[in-house]
Amino acid sequence: PGPDRARFSTRKAVRVSGYVADVKVGGVETVNCKAKDPDARDTHIELTLEPMSEDEGKHLIVEVTPRWRTIVAARGEDWSTRALRRDLKGRWIEVTGWLLYDEEHEANATNTHRGKAKIWRATVWEVHPITSLRVLARPPTR
Repeated sequence: PGPDRARFSTRKAVRVSGYVADVKVGGVETVNCKAKDPDARDTHIELTLEPMSEDEGKHLIVEVTPRWRTIVAARGEDWSTRALRRDLKGRWIEVTGWLLYDEEHEANATNTHRGKAKIWRATVWEVHPITSLRVLARPPTR
């Protein structure tokens, strides 16, 4: 708990593994010019290390952006929200991408929660955008 902004750096790329608790269309957000069309919005993938837990306050949000969806489509891969939900939900994955501090969600994170907003993430930090992902055969070793 506490100030989260200085914990990491947006100048860092990361590789993260976790269990996919959910995959869904992201909200209408500034980062996508407030687009309402689901294809023009990010895909939120919620990762956890505790597959049997329903505590969203422990989820790490990693995101596929519309631009990366287009890049991987040119390689013949389908990173649409529908395909990712079908292929990833309930599986262990590893993602690589860039760190982003998504300050629009400070009220919704366990680390920075204030007031009565709903908590649905562990931290404001995200992997955004994801630049690669792969399904793991088994949970990663800790």
